[in-house]
Amino acid sequence: MHGLMFIATFCWAGNIVAVKEGLTGFTPSALTQLRVAGAALVFAVIYFFRHGRPRLRLSRREWGFMVLVALSGVTFNQLFFISGVARSSVAHAGLIVALGPVMVLVLSCLLRLEALTVPKFVGMLISFAGVAVLTLGKRAPGNGSYLKGDLILLAGSAVFAYYTILVKEAADRYDAVTLNGVAYAIGLVVLVPFAARSVFQVRWEGIHSAAWWGLGYAIVFGSVVPYLIFAVVMAELTAARVAAFSYIQPVIATGLGIWLLHETLTLKIILGGILIIAGVYITERERGEEAAELIPGPGGPQVASPAGAQPPTSILSP
Repeated sequence: MHGLMFIATFCWAGNIVAVKEGLTGFTPSALTQLRVAGAALVFAVIYFFRHGRPRLRLSRREWGFMVLVALSGVTFNQLFFISGVARSSVAHAGLIVALGPVMVLVLSCLLRLEALTVPKFVGMLISFAGVAVLTLGKRAPGNGSYLKGDLILLAGSAVFAYYTILVKEAADRYDAVTLNGVAYAIGLVVLVPFAARSVFQVRWEGIHSAAWWGLGYAIVFGSVVPYLIFAVVMAELTAARVAAFSYIQPVIATGLGIWLLHETLTLKIILGGILIIAGVYITERERGEEAAELIPGPGGPQVASPAGAQPPTSILSP
């Protein structure tokens, strides 16, 4: 299970580099549409292989819920993520994606699903201070300004945090293949007005191999494989062990960006990364202690996911 979790983490970290490569041949909106279409197709094949003909019988309210899942987890999340990566660096994207637990905490507190304690608030401030260090100030020559891209990525993290809260509610009612398959199918349809025109304008003959490989990776190893692995691992490992992998994702992403794309590791990236990870650690530790207090058991707290306690979302990279 730990090996599988590392594979999923590596897939999500590598997905940021893959999207960067895909953007060398496709516009952000075209790449978003093609990635979602490819993932929807793969999930459909897996679903038919497992269940045969579709037998989903959902009420009007359940379909409305699925639309919210698709909008937050697929349509707007993918649009923000890919558009943000196009205007930022791999290191910045990896660190901002690692803000997942903090964004979930913010929304949970706003929706009154979770109490805001002093340690949580301090962790939030430290994490957002890290984002400020990343995005503000004068850039080194050749790096350009990543402010716009980082803000778009931050919006994507907020949207994905809402998706995470919704999925927690639906986890007991739908299996991973069904939930992802329906979400991607709906998300694909909703994306058409935003991105279909850019797909038709693609000059296919001019797309080089690196862009095709980037798109293929984003579909298979960014949208399908790691999410299926995550669903399996969450049933076997404790939440704390799964959350621990989130701290290595930005490290892997940054390393891949430096190695494959020749990005520069600056002092601001190091300082901002330390602040973001420290803030995430403080909030996750506080939330983990609260969850443990809710579930006493022989020999100490038993790990579970009680009502009101949010699951770890650090590694759910878009």
